[in-house]
Amino acid sequence: MSRYSVLPAGLSEKDFAVAIRAYRELLGEENVLIDPKTLTAISKIMIAESESLHMPSAVIRPQNVKEVQGAVLLANKYKTPLWMVSTGKNFGYGSAAPVTRGQIVMDLKRMNRIVEVDAELAYAVVEPGVTYYDLNMYLEKNKIALIADMPAPSAIVGPLGNSIDRGLGYMPYGDHFLFSCGAEVVMPNGELIRTGMGSMPNSKNWQVYKWGYGPYIDGIFSQGNYGILTKLGIWLMPGLPPGTYKHFLFTFPREDMAAEILRTLVPLKMSGVLVGGQMVGHALYDMGAYCGYDPQGRLINRSSFYEGKGKLPWSAVEEMMKRFDLGAWNLWGTLYGPPDIIELNWKIVTRTFRDRFGDAMKIFTDENRKGDIGYDYRTKLMRGVMTLQEFGLYNWRGGGGGMWLFTSAAARPDQLTKQIQIVKQILDKYRLDYTAEFGLGWRDLHHGMDLLFDRTDPEETQRAYDCYEELVRVLAANTFGVYRTNTAFMKQVAATYGPEQNAVWYKLKKGLDPNNIIAPGKSGISLAS
Repeated sequence: MSRYSVLPAGLSEKDFAVAIRAYRELLGEENVLIDPKTLTAISKIMIAESESLHMPSAVIRPQNVKEVQGAVLLANKYKTPLWMVSTGKNFGYGSAAPVTRGQIVMDLKRMNRIVEVDAELAYAVVEPGVTYYDLNMYLEKNKIALIADMPAPSAIVGPLGNSIDRGLGYMPYGDHFLFSCGAEVVMPNGELIRTGMGSMPNSKNWQVYKWGYGPYIDGIFSQGNYGILTKLGIWLMPGLPPGTYKHFLFTFPREDMAAEILRTLVPLKMSGVLVGGQMVGHALYDMGAYCGYDPQGRLINRSSFYEGKGKLPWSAVEEMMKRFDLGAWNLWGTLYGPPDIIELNWKIVTRTFRDRFGDAMKIFTDENRKGDIGYDYRTKLMRGVMTLQEFGLYNWRGGGGGMWLFTSAAARPDQLTKQIQIVKQILDKYRLDYTAEFGLGWRDLHHGMDLLFDRTDPEETQRAYDCYEELVRVLAANTFGVYRTNTAFMKQVAATYGPEQNAVWYKLKKGLDPNNIIAPGKSGISLAS
């Protein structure tokens, strides 16, 4: 009987034992874990696949760059592929489990230094194990009036990991990879590089000018598997004292209003009146923020309104909307700036929407909505206050299953309408709920949804898998590209971007990582068949 739960592909038990001894000599016995309990915990996933497909062979925990470099050299020597995780749980994207069975998980949480904060030019340099909580507490403790824009899971997520996976936030710096600047990377051969201006000896402007000289290479480490990031520069926002922001919520009663909401938003965004991450949540997405217990101690969740099988009937959705005073679509936004600018922009925004929607929409602000649990959750995100309330979405649905899917398209109303139609038709076919929101990038439309299902039900789990597969395929056929997905579908999504681009990714992998040891299969990129 093998002493190992899982072996890396192509490795004998004897060879793996030699590799494990070498890793322990480098990192210490306590930082190389092979016990079944640890490996089983790492392989816990929410996606609609068997955990056995994503079981790691070991977990290693380096503490510094030299140990990462040493581990990479050992991975090359013993052909033990490495899958990197930092701080985030990655719920709905594959959790901490590797994309393929047998990879060694390199857990970077012990690398948790805030290397630098420059209060004058508003940037920070962080290691992978630093969370948004760590960074914002550091800023608060040291009385530095800056904010790190955060994604919805906020406190437990790290700026390095979220930025390189192209995560999004809710304030003006919400495009996190765009607002990163300068990385330190351990390459697949163990060499250390600094990108951009940081490649110059003793550089003093590593975190202020993104591009450096020559080809911009930072992009290949974003959603890529060409190296291990050990430091990242991120730009910070000036703090938001009272009076420099104004939160608002506009609710719209009908689902067919989505295109007109977008049509109204685009010119406000492009003109700079709206500069934050305005998100428009469907009723079924926003309900998750209200999951919990009422004053009488009764649990409020999806089954409070519908206990049947399959997707929620619209009558139950309407009951929820009435209960929580939400629309079929809900626009959450914030204005930023000096009070006089906010006052002017508020007049522009409200007049523009009233001219189009009249009394069909409702307007809420702090004056008439503060204290509402869902409103407070969204507005916290839009002024950089940490919250974990997004995870109420999973308690709302129940069953432990979730798979995120994000698409990008031109920010045109007809494109939004078409996407919603495609998605809802496929979800109806598989009897699953439409739990989604949309928002604006610079000129692009983000349409994100969490495919929620009961993972304890094998039949529903298979339906969810088949549904997701069809969504990727049909959306791509209609030119809607998935730009962020989970580990079960990385290869399929990569294929939708065409053989030419896939060939370039492959050539980069072959040239930089000929032994295929850095996260093979990440984003569908691997030298293995």
